Amino acid sequence: MFDEVISGFRVAFSGAAELYNIQPDIITYGKIIGGGMPVGAYGASHKIMDCISPVGNVYQAGTLSGNPVAMAAGIAQLKECLRADFYQDQENRTKLFVNKINNHSKTKGYSFEIFTIGSIFWLAFSKKEAIRSADEIDNATMNDFKKLYSVLLDNGIYLGPSGYEVGFISAAHTEEILNDCALKFCAALDSVLG
Repeated sequence: MFDEVISGFRVAFSGAAELYNIQPDIITYGKIIGGGMPVGAYGASHKIMDCISPVGNVYQAGTLSGNPVAMAAGIAQLKECLRADFYQDQENRTKLFVNKINNHSKTKGYSFEIFTIGSIFWLAFSKKEAIRSADEIDNATMNDFKKLYSVLLDNGIYLGPSGYEVGFISAAHTEEILNDCALKFCAALDSVLG
């Protein structure tokens, strides 16, 4: 089973399953399929889906299932994702943002790095070459995260409020916005770690 709530339509059109060339038995998506509106979906082979009513014995329903506003937003989202070079553009902008901050951090000798895949990024107060899961992040660094979070918020940059969360670069983030954000992020690192 692939949970594509975070990676779905962010690392590739078919999510991590496409990126890693894996055919999951069951796949789940979050509100990205509704253009950010409250909706989710799951899918599987005919054999598995035939277990769900009305064909099968497993009942599934939801208040927002098939909500027309969410479905219209989802169609608009998917059309945007199908644009030529959409995913390459997303990854390029994400790397532009992340590399500016990482280069600053390395120049200053900070124990801090931002990691990325596709348009997803996550940070750690670490000099590890790779961090692939939340349990690899040192819990003792959460005080540094809290300080960084506060300085960034005071400067108009909102990260998820936990040092274990990921962030996303969207198509709405222009190069100008990302450059400004990277400068503010570097200044916030100097404030916290300098």
